Amino acid sequence: MTRAYHRSDDLPDTLTVYTGGEERLFERAKTCPQPTEIVVTSVELHRRNLQRRLRERSLPKDAFEFSDPVGMSKQVLRNAAEPTKAIDRIDRLTLLHSILSDADSTEFELPTRIPQSISTDPQAVEQLRTEVESVTNFHSERTESWKQVADGLNAPIDQEATERLTVALDVERELKSRTQQGKAVSETELIRRATRTLTETDGSIWAETYESIDRITFLGLGSLSATHADLVHALIESTSVEVNIHFRQGTGEYLSKRLFSLIDINNPGQEVFA
Repeated sequence: MTRAYHRSDDLPDTLTVYTGGEERLFERAKTCPQPTEIVVTSVELHRRNLQRRLRERSLPKDAFEFSDPVGMSKQVLRNAAEPTKAIDRIDRLTLLHSILSDADSTEFELPTRIPQSISTDPQAVEQLRTEVESVTNFHSERTESWKQVADGLNAPIDQEATERLTVALDVERELKSRTQQGKAVSETELIRRATRTLTETDGSIWAETYESIDRITFLGLGSLSATHADLVHALIESTSVEVNIHFRQGTGEYLSKRLFSLIDINNPGQEVFA
């Protein structure tokens, strides 16, 4: 099944969505001097399986450059002379331990309705932070939508939902203040930086970075985080590259119907902290 994405007459009709259909990739395998297509997978095992299937069919890999959203974003940032380093999870947990320990002596406060099992455990706080990041990408429009939905819930769930958002935003803000200048809080933040760079340069940085690429194919997606949705938005809005998204069977029909609402946002990659 194929669905075309149309947001408005002002945007190029370069986004095509599939449920399954990975076999189409093999039809484009060819011998060529430079890759013309970036194949993006979030899971390394999936990437290796694709390369194995190409070998088993004796198909050339010349046309493809295999990457993931972080790797692609780093390449864009590198060409834009922007920092590409991020602290890892262990460093974040260390910083979170310090943040929670200092909560009584700093402006950082944990809301009262957050369970103690979360508020005293760096790993639980990190999980909450990443979950909120996945849903909102720390974008002001999505955080406002979160608050509106929370306001419509019954008590006491309404306040707890709002406070979970507050904790995630406060923690991210505090992590930024304690992270070495230039470094990102996470690799997900690197994707946001690349997303902003794409739109701020009106796609020129993409042309400089991937001169021979005319197609990006996202394969094997069982979901689409807000971070990846914003990246896709920046690509179709600021470049002429063709973007194909292949959702997995089972969730693909639902995600295809929701794709417009996931992508339809102003200033993709912008953070509520700015």
